[in-house]
Amino acid sequence: MRRRQRAWLAASVMGALLATTAAVPASAARTPSGGTTAWRNGSLQVDTAGVIARSDLILEKPSWQAYQSMPVGNGTFGAAVWAEDGFSAQLNRADTFPNLKSAGRLTVPGLFPMMQAPDYRGRLRLHDADLVQQGGGMSARSYVRADKDQFVLEVTGADPNVTQTAELKLWDGRTPTTYANKNVAALAETFTDQASGGVTGAVAAVTAQGRDVTAQVVDARTVRLSFKPRPDGGFRIVTGVPAHTGGDLGKATAKALAGSTGTGIDRAHRTWWHRFWSDAAPLRITSPDGSGEYMETLRAQQLYMTAATMRGTVPSSHGGVINMFSPWRDAVHWSADHWWHFNLRQPVYTNFGAGTEEFNAPYFRLYLDRLKEMREWTRANWPGSEGVCVAEYLRYDGTAGACNSSRPPDWLNRIVTTGPEVVHNLWLQYRYTGKRSILDESYPLMRDVARFYLSILEEGDDGKLHLHHVNAMETQWDTSDPATDLAAMRVIFPIIAEQADRRGDRELARELRTALPKIPDFRTVTRNGEQVIAWSATDEQGRNTQNPDTEPLFPWGLYGANSALMDATFRNRVYVQTREWSEDALLAARLGKGEEMKNLLVQGTKDFQVFPNGFTAHGKNADPLRESNYYNGWGAVVSSALQEALVQSYEGVIKVAPAWPQGWDVAGSVQVLGGHRVSTEVTGGTPGVVGVQAARDDDLKIQNPWPGQQVRVVDGRTGRGRPLAGPTAAGVISLRVKAGHSYLLERVDRPHSSFGFQRVTGQPEQGVKQLGNRTLGVRTSVPQIPGELVDVVRPDKLHPLVRAAQGAPTHVDRHYTISELPAALAGAELIRGANNDSKMTAPADYLTFDLKAPATVYVAADARGKGTWWPGWLAQDGFTDTGMTIRTTDTLFLVLKKELPAGRVTLGPNSGVSGQGSSSYFTLVTRQ
Repeated sequence: MRRRQRAWLAASVMGALLATTAAVPASAARTPSGGTTAWRNGSLQVDTAGVIARSDLILEKPSWQAYQSMPVGNGTFGAAVWAEDGFSAQLNRADTFPNLKSAGRLTVPGLFPMMQAPDYRGRLRLHDADLVQQGGGMSARSYVRADKDQFVLEVTGADPNVTQTAELKLWDGRTPTTYANKNVAALAETFTDQASGGVTGAVAAVTAQGRDVTAQVVDARTVRLSFKPRPDGGFRIVTGVPAHTGGDLGKATAKALAGSTGTGIDRAHRTWWHRFWSDAAPLRITSPDGSGEYMETLRAQQLYMTAATMRGTVPSSHGGVINMFSPWRDAVHWSADHWWHFNLRQPVYTNFGAGTEEFNAPYFRLYLDRLKEMREWTRANWPGSEGVCVAEYLRYDGTAGACNSSRPPDWLNRIVTTGPEVVHNLWLQYRYTGKRSILDESYPLMRDVARFYLSILEEGDDGKLHLHHVNAMETQWDTSDPATDLAAMRVIFPIIAEQADRRGDRELARELRTALPKIPDFRTVTRNGEQVIAWSATDEQGRNTQNPDTEPLFPWGLYGANSALMDATFRNRVYVQTREWSEDALLAARLGKGEEMKNLLVQGTKDFQVFPNGFTAHGKNADPLRESNYYNGWGAVVSSALQEALVQSYEGVIKVAPAWPQGWDVAGSVQVLGGHRVSTEVTGGTPGVVGVQAARDDDLKIQNPWPGQQVRVVDGRTGRGRPLAGPTAAGVISLRVKAGHSYLLERVDRPHSSFGFQRVTGQPEQGVKQLGNRTLGVRTSVPQIPGELVDVVRPDKLHPLVRAAQGAPTHVDRHYTISELPAALAGAELIRGANNDSKMTAPADYLTFDLKAPATVYVAADARGKGTWWPGWLAQDGFTDTGMTIRTTDTLFLVLKKELPAGRVTLGPNSGVSGQGSSSYFTLVTRQ
């Protein structure tokens, strides 16, 4: 149970949290007669470090591919770390608007020996928030400091006599300012938003702690450090990446690297992360097939991602994409300067149950800090309305791409339920924290959202208040009375009316209470022979795959497991788990459908989680090589569903294990409304005991976890004494709780005293987890080789070389591999092709590389293009047919060759005919 006080919506929660966790009592020696429990001395006793280590991500092979990168971050600054070029880390801030451009990429080629070692092993340690790797007598630890915007790489075991280099570089299209002086170097770039005039940017400043450190500017986009390790073979590289809006780059560099020397620079970092995990509600799942452990890890990864990305002034996720952990340069899916509210709501809800609601602050700040701008937007773009329309698609400067009544409806325009959802989440934040200051700051937004609705409702001949020409989510456009809005008004009107009364706003309170009974009933329709809630009052076609008819269940909580109508609506929903944001599993948990929840989680993970770091693609069965964004929505859906299945409270009654699947055993805690923490251990579908740690004085209702059984509540610290409630076999137990006290709900015939004590423990994960064809961790990867003959100049995406062999990949953006290879080409240095460029007919110097010695250059060209679209440069430049062929898992390639001296080589594009081309050529090089 968290006890630290938090400032309401502080702009940043950066800083070391220096409290320590109390020692856990030793395990009792007695033999249990009724199983074991971890509840003792008023709380669930958990070996937090051990349990979280169960969810570490293991690298059995180096992450040579960018999509295998591992994430580290501190809430405002993040890095994607992978093995390309020996060691690569792309450095990204969450505030370089409008396009969220990266601060650059750090490469350290001196770590190639570690990555190529047969005994290589890596681990992303969630509890310590670092990536540790070792092999060949070397080790590397990398992390982003929790207390500073600094990426740290600490290496041991290097040859002290071999010069190391560290490069910071950007890419074509970027125009940084460069700096090098003594032992520091930097790149800096600022960005001006043409729409708002705002200026953002970042500096990336690097230094090394070793011997003979020198810095130099290599070119307009690259700086380099050179140094030797300390005599013991160790060195440290620190890259500071703070926000930067211009000024003296030398001073900015010094400031970026301040505090990076000496010992113990990670002390505050470890303290912050250890406290984070000790505060978060724990969850340990065991299952016969490992599926439960897989879901446990996805939840831990979601909480880790939340702490590593959500400590700024705005959310780091845009359209479900986490750009802070991107290894793909400046690629951004959707939009970097706007937020879709729909993609923000699941992480917010996850934080309530996980006890990590402080990380909702950036979400709330996004809307509260832009109220003035949203009012102005509404006044200008929705004539005749009052208050504020909170746009589903909101820009960082407070302008919008929606909430425009004069523009035709589209995917986002005319969705008006965003405002009510923000209001509802603010209300829940208050309910979970008990802080009235939340309501004080939020009331102007609440009031304006209510006034907007009241101003656009129209009274019909039936005496009801109707909404017209609005959207039911992105699914149904230009409709009337969407189920989403009807549910929203039913929930928020009473909340806002109560707050209006408290502040003397009697007229608004009266209007809301007058409007409430005039809200139309949900329309019902027949679907598959059953009565279900309709999307809206009209029948416009479906466009996106959200289900407006299930919104009254979540997020609005108007129905529960005893509702036949909602059960039928869920069962007959039109769209079943189509995207990574699909909330089907959470809906199943709310309806008490444990096995269906489990099956949806397992299938959804198989469909979406294509990346070994736990992130997903947007749609089903994507090829990770062809993706360029990490999505985080699915991790939040998994987390919320697990929490809701273990403990629910949204209907005002605490329900323990209402939807927990039979095949999974669990020990854990969930935070419920009121900020109370409810803990239990479920074995074979049945809870042992139930503990409640009260956050404040409150009157609780708890559904009997053992229907029909006599139960009672005793003091949670002692586990004995006069019952505080019961004994009773009632279906619901009423309990008055006091802040800071704990309570134990037990069966009379199986009291806490009949259980032996066993703390919730865990052992660090030792291997890659697998669920069907999905993995958490890196099991396989084809190693990059340092070029002995070849240095690729451009395109940069083709520069990582591999060794030609059966099973070697032939393209950087496809999973094609060699199945048949002539012996003469085995072991050649292989420059892979890029199939996305297969139809390119320019430029003439598409592929440029340097030969370090005389060599034979082989071009493997798609046999299907001979005589049709093969490019003319093959013959013009003197490439001749060898008679050899290479077969891949895609197709057959004919091999041409040319003898070339050392020096620069240029090869042309893949196709000679516009619009034609199939698999791109790839290139092999052997020594003459």
